[in-house]
Amino acid sequence: MKTTCPDLDWSKSFMYSIHRTYFLIEKRLEHKLHESKGISFSQFLILLALHCNERTSQSAIADFLHITEATVSRHIAQLEKAKYLTHKEDPINRRKHILTMTALGTRAFTNAHTIIERELKDVFEVIPVADRSLITKAFDGVIAKLHDRS
Repeated sequence: MKTTCPDLDWSKSFMYSIHRTYFLIEKRLEHKLHESKGISFSQFLILLALHCNERTSQSAIADFLHITEATVSRHIAQLEKAKYLTHKEDPINRRKHILTMTALGTRAFTNAHTIIERELKDVFEVIPVADRSLITKAFDGVIAKLHDRS
């Protein structure tokens, strides 16, 4: 398949570069996590949400990660089966469950976090630290603008 489209020039656009960068990084992280026989990158993100919010609900995790509750639900089922998290019924709302990471889940999260940090350091070393700061600040501005319009 061709990688360019001259009449649209999408393949050279900033947005497409962002998309490809994220996709390739996620693929690399998924591969490295799979090699370690730990958790998937998506499961890591669920555990990250629980790490940042110790006792929380499935809907709060979906909001935190900007993904659907159905996606979160699939990963929660896998993480529960692996004994990485537990859920208890919320006494205030019986249809809601409060999720908590187990000690085993904390170890899996910590191991995955170490792998991810190492890989991201390797990937982004081509960008000088000062430039990373500028890029982060620019993206923060874009995100703020997008939040203002939603």
